Amino acid sequence: MPTLRLPFFLLLLVSSLALGSCKKQDDLQPQKITSPQITNGSWRLDQILQNGVVASSGANIKDRYSLTFRPNGTYTQKLLADNTPYDGTWLLLNNTVTLRLTDNKCTASDYTLATLSDTELRYSFTNRNGQVEERDFSAQP
Repeated sequence: MPTLRLPFFLLLLVSSLALGSCKKQDDLQPQKITSPQITNGSWRLDQILQNGVVASSGANIKDRYSLTFRPNGTYTQKLLADNTPYDGTWLLLNNTVTLRLTDNKCTASDYTLATLSDTELRYSFTNRNGQVEERDFSAQP
């Protein structure tokens, strides 16, 4: 019977670490904001470029959304078609060069910031097709 307890204990320990990893990662994120422009109002997705060419813009963007970043490190992504909200956490890394978004499913994605001003947010990443994709957002009141 003692040999059965050890494997069960190890299984319980590994399971609890796996289930708690997203929350622990979020708890470790610093609360210091290094770029206040990102938390001023909301950002509406206005244009998507793939390899430097406009792939979609304005109302033609499938699943168009807005982002609202809060100073406490949380954000809300809202689909514009039906106002469905999705919450997550955010963090600026590498001297505000990288934006890390962790969605409601604990999936973290890193984006390279190209522009962050009072009126524009633009970031890029390599999409599933291996193309460099840029997302261009405009500030909303």
